[in-house]
Amino acid sequence: MYLATSWFGRRARGLAEQLRESAELGFRGVAVLPRSPLPEGAAEPPPALEPERVGAVAWDALADRLAEGEAGGRTWSTADLGPALSRLARLRARRVVVPVGAVGPEAERLRGERLLERLAHGESLRGDEAVEELLQQPAAAAEEDLQELAAFLHALLRAAPGLEVALHPGASPVSLLDPDRFALLLGVLGRPSALGLWWDCADAERRAALGLPPPGEWLDRFGGRIQGVALCDWAPGAGVVPPGAGTADWALLREYLPRTAVRVVALPPSHPSEWVTQAAAVLEPPRAAPGTPR
Repeated sequence: MYLATSWFGRRARGLAEQLRESAELGFRGVAVLPRSPLPEGAAEPPPALEPERVGAVAWDALADRLAEGEAGGRTWSTADLGPALSRLARLRARRVVVPVGAVGPEAERLRGERLLERLAHGESLRGDEAVEELLQQPAAAAEEDLQELAAFLHALLRAAPGLEVALHPGASPVSLLDPDRFALLLGVLGRPSALGLWWDCADAERRAALGLPPPGEWLDRFGGRIQGVALCDWAPGAGVVPPGAGTADWALLREYLPRTAVRVVALPPSHPSEWVTQAAAVLEPPRAAPGTPR
């Protein structure tokens, strides 16, 4: 079990301090998720850093492309392979999370962001004309982006044998990845075992609230491909909330999640440490009531 570095906020920016505090809370280490910078000191981590104390690292942080990610643009390029993999090796991590998200025309990305803002304010967008219109945009640009993503992943997997690569679809209604495109991507690349899915529980709920494929469809088709999960929840009008306080179906996720998948508690910095430790237990099987037959 890992703790997302974003939870520390401005209170603890250094890698050594984050590792120490996460251990005090009972975590194995930390993980750098999409849209989070590398912790201070990550360029020169402690010499005694043990393997996998950093459970996963997002590609936009490794490639120094956070600005592109914040703007909803592409964060992956083969030009970044050398420097990014060197940073990953120094962190002694063997998993990367590649945020795919919305990589289409800027106008479409902005429309998608506005829809997510409306969702954040508690509006119900199922069947909304603005969503339907956006989803009916021509797919030609998406096909080109998918081909370039496939080329990048092919180069990444060849450059780093043994690396686990998890794709993060994001929450945008114009995200490049949907279940059909993910299946197509796997087929093009020969279904490599090292390529999988990063499951962000809050993003999955936001996608479903927009009328996009629900979590059950993703899990039914690709549950065995999940390499890691961000433990957080989402509630209309409240945004990211602790697991169990939102709309996520944790029993369903427990049914599909591989035992080997990395678990990362991913709550905002405003949440106290007590909530963080409680969130770590969300995937444990429910205890039987006293006197219940086993």
